[in-house]
Order: sequence, then C-alpha cells, then structure tokens
Amino acid sequence: MTNFSETGYNKGDMNFESRTINFDYKLTELEDDLVDYILNHKEEVVEMKIVHLAQTIYTVPNTITRFCHKLGYKGFSELKAELRHEITDKKLPSNPQAVLLLKNIDLIDKVREAKVISAFQKAKAVNFYAVGQTGLVAKICVDNFYALDDKFLFYTYPNKLRHRMEHAEQEIFFFISLSGETDSVIDLATHAKKLGHIIISLTNLTDNRLSRLSDISLFCYTEKEIVDNYDVTDKTPILIVMHSLFQTFLK
Repeated sequence: MTNFSETGYNKGDMNFESRTINFDYKLTELEDDLVDYILNHKEEVVEMKIVHLAQTIYTVPNTITRFCHKLGYKGFSELKAELRHEITDKKLPSNPQAVLLLKNIDLIDKVREAKVISAFQKAKAVNFYAVGQTGLVAKICVDNFYALDDKFLFYTYPNKLRHRMEHAEQEIFFFISLSGETDSVIDLATHAKKLGHIIISLTNLTDNRLSRLSDISLFCYTEKEIVDNYDVTDKTPILIVMHSLFQTFLK
C-alpha cells in the first residue's frame, strides 16, 4: 500500500490553477474574476488579509471563503499557504508515479460523476469515441459498461459516428482525448453540438476546446512524454477516472 507521507503528496495537493480548471463549472462570473486576479498577483495575495482581497475585487470576505471551499481548500489561510508553496517551488516528491495516481484520484468529483450517471440512465444510448492509443485504453473501459448494458457503444470510425449522430435521439456522445485539441475529435463534437446532442468529455486537466464544447467535462491528469519520437504518455489516468465512473454506475 502506498504511504502518502513517502510520496510527499497529500490528498487535495493540486495547484491553484489545476483546481480552477477542475472546478470551473462551479464558479460564478465574479469568482472567475477572482481566479484571474489571484493568478496574476500570487505574490501579493499570499500577504493579503481576506478583507483586503475582498475590497480589492469589490466583494465581501464570505464570497472569498465560499470560493475557497468550492476549490477544496479549508479556507483562505490554506489557499494562501498552498500559493506560497507554489511560489517557492516546493520540493519534488520522491515517488512521482504514486503522486500521478493520487492526483487523478483527487480529481474525481462525485457531484459531477452523479450528473454523468444520471445522463447515462436517461439516454437511449451512450456513444464513446476516441482515437489512437487513447482509443485502445478507452475501449477497455467501454467494454465494462457494455457488459452491463448494450446501449454503451464504442466507435473508432468517424463516418459511422457522424451517421449515428444524424439519426440519433436522446443519445449521449462521449469523447475521450487527452489533449482535447485533436481536430478530428473537435470536428465530431462540434457537429454533435450543432445537432443538439448531449456531449460529455474526458480530457487532460487543461483549458482545451473539447472541454469547453462539452455539457459535462471530466478531467484526468498526465504529463506528455515522448521517447525516440514515440508518444509514451501514461494512459493509466484514463483508466482511473473511467473505472470510478463505472463503479458509480454499478451502484
């Protein structure tokens, strides 16, 4: 069993920017402005009192406290402490593989999962699409869903999926792309959007076109790795997020 203290990782140990991407769907317009201010003034914010920050962005301290809770911080003091760690470039963990796995477990949001499962239950069919190596991993996950209900389908050919879109009613189109920027995936997702279908996506934890197109955006976390011009990026995070979704569906 992994010893968290040995990894240098605590649950919730995502940086501020990662948290804002993961929980963007919870944030109000004012809170989006607060995100921008903090990202651009980290050094100043770590020295501020909550009252001062509230005055700076023309709000009240309770708004900032609620904002901190939405991002998974206990309060403003913890947010400042974590920002200070980021500024001083905190020591790298001794076990990066364990940290990668734990970061992905921490990204799983049960409220958002519940929305996905509710959509699954109401849909006549759930159509998954992914390409390349991501597609190989995604199909393993979809096969688990298919074993429970044959309305879960996996597509690798864009023309077949496009045909499905144009004849579907009350169906979901679920796109899996680590970059969230693959043109062929974006093209299909855009077409599905125009036809009024529900779109769900799973991408790497970035601000990307696919997640912005989606009605529900799920995230995993991995780091791109190239060896001898070959993409060897760890795809395990996809399995972690999809398996959690599958377990929630089982319940």
